[in-house]
Order: sequence, then C-alpha cells, then structure tokens
Amino acid sequence: MMATNKEKGFATLTITLVLVSLLVAVSVFIGKVLVSDKRITLNEIEYRVALAAAEKGIADAMAILKVDPAVSSASGTLATSAATATYQVSIIQDSPIPNAWQLESAATLAGGGGTTVSVQVVRRSILNPANAGPAAPLLIGGASTGISGNMTVVANPNGGGPGVPVSVWSGKDIAGGGSMQTCQLGDYNGSGCTDTLSTKSGGTVTLDSDVVDNDADFPTDLLSYVFGFGDDEWEKLEAMATAIVSSCSSIVSPGFYIVEGAGDCDIDDITSSTDEPVIALVKDANIVANGGNQFYGLLFSYDSDPISAPGYTLKLNGNAKIFGAITTNHGGDNLNGTFDAVYDQGVICNLSYCDGNTSGGSGSPFVKLMIIPGSWKDW
Repeated sequence: MMATNKEKGFATLTITLVLVSLLVAVSVFIGKVLVSDKRITLNEIEYRVALAAAEKGIADAMAILKVDPAVSSASGTLATSAATATYQVSIIQDSPIPNAWQLESAATLAGGGGTTVSVQVVRRSILNPANAGPAAPLLIGGASTGISGNMTVVANPNGGGPGVPVSVWSGKDIAGGGSMQTCQLGDYNGSGCTDTLSTKSGGTVTLDSDVVDNDADFPTDLLSYVFGFGDDEWEKLEAMATAIVSSCSSIVSPGFYIVEGAGDCDIDDITSSTDEPVIALVKDANIVANGGNQFYGLLFSYDSDPISAPGYTLKLNGNAKIFGAITTNHGGDNLNGTFDAVYDQGVICNLSYCDGNTSGGSGSPFVKLMIIPGSWKDW
C-alpha cells in the first residue's frame, strides 16, 4: 500500500523533530562544557594570582627581615587585570631552630578564596660562617708560593686560636726572592714594622710560627674555605653577589662583587673604607695597584683553571695597602710588588657579620637570607 502524503509528512516531521532535539541536546552539552571549562580556567587564573601574591608576600618579608630582623609581620596587595589578591605574612623568629624564621604568607582573593605559602629561612653571612673570615691577611694557594717584591704583613692576632698570630698561610713552602716582614698590629707604624715576627730578605729567611707554610691542612678549595661554596658551586656564589661586574670601576658601594671579563682590576678604581668595605672576587684577570692605593675588605684573585696558562698576577706596587685580607688560589709566584697586607679586625668583622657590629647588622650587604632546603610549601 502506498503511503499517503499525510503519512510522509508526519514521518518527515518526526525525523526533523528528532534531529532538532539532538542538536539542542548537543548544543546544551557543549555550552555546559564551555561554561565548565571557562570556570576551570578562571579558577586556575585566580589560583595563580593568589599563589603569586603569596609568593610576593614571602619575598617582601625576606626583604624586610634583611633590614629589620625583629619584624613580625608584613602585608600588601597584588593587583592584575585578571584578579586582585591581598597577602598577610606572619614571621616567627627562632623557628624551627635558633636564628631562623618561619614565614607563612596567606593570600586572599577579592572575590573569596586564596592560598598559603610557607617557608623557613636563615640568616647567613657572605663569608663562610664556619670560619668567620680568613685566618690570615695573606692566604696563598696553588702549586707554588714563591713570593717576590717587598711586603709587610700584619698578622691576624688570633688566626691560629686565641692569642696565636698568623700572618701568612700556605700549603707550600714560602720561597722566592724579595723581602717580607711580619708583625703584630701594635708594631705596625703605617709604613713598616717596628718589631718583627718573621723576616725574609733575599736568601736570609727567619720565619716564626706566624708564617704557617707547607701546611697539610691548608684548604684545597679556597672558594669553599672563604665562602662555603666551592669551585663546582659557582652559581651559588653568583646568587649571593651584590652584583656581577666586568670592571672594578663599577664597585662604588660596599658589598660582595664578582668581577668577570676584566683585563686588569685596578684597586684604585674600587671605592671602599673601613666602615664600607668590599669583597672583590676577581675571576680570571690581573689585579694591579700603583701610587699608594688603598683597599678595605677581602681581595680574592681567582683563577678558574690554575694549572693551564695564562697565569694571572697580583702586582701591588707603589706602597699599596690592603686592610683586610688577600687570597689567591693560583700561587705566590704571581704575587709581587711593594705593599702592606694589614689584618684589620674591624673590616673583617663587617664582612663576617660580627654580633654587635652596627655595620654588619641591619641591612648589611654581607648578610643573606637563605631558604632552608625542603622547607618550601605551597599546597
């Protein structure tokens, strides 16, 4: 029997309604998916803003702690085009250990919700806390320690322990031409020693116990001894640096500077004083001084490959004076000139953050706040 037009029309209408219903259902489903996806994306954006605000709170708290170790809280706002969040940081001193801080930064979004970041930090001096500064005003590493030129070295009065002076410390024998005299600070008149501990003049050598040479306990890695981070941890040294510069003329304020890419580092270009000393780690470059130049702080001549040429030199001429300490990891054969190396306890105290020393206290460029490994928590 042939279907009538009415029956054909009804079938067509039914199929059309079914298709339309399916399209509506699919559209509704896609709409819900898009709305859900948008909501998830918005939540993710808001979470990231909250997390960024909480992390900013940690950074701000660490900066404030650097200036004021007694601070107990910090707060602020982070505003973005996507969301705005406020943060409140609690700072608990001597937690979880003495001389450490527990920081907890809680961030809250303007529309509700938020997150928390917590971390533990400790205060650390740039110089290795285990040593609290070099044991002697002249530390000479490397394969040889032939010293030429004329020098006066004023001892660290407690370099070998309380009341045990140390002027020069080396893992090799002190040899070479030129002259050297060492003395206590009270016997130093600004141009020489009125009473000596040790002397060396040409082939005549009279070394007292203040010259500690051929020492089996001399550190094999002077970077690690001085800073607590060795040759294989250069990135950690860079992280502690006040700045990484290519010329010593860029050092115009107190701090820890790594000098890389310099042809010569002239210490006359460095601005320093007793109250505002400098740590200058001069990498793969010569160090020179002329005409009565003075430097206050720690001068470290570092050869990243001391075995291979070229050999970098320290030519400290013209009665230059170093108040603090000189360290070289590439041998005394390259150390020459006419200069004084004077161990200045006030300068070293500033560099090593001595307790009760105002220059080494709040805001000192020689103190860093460091995160205790494994303490960061943002979940």
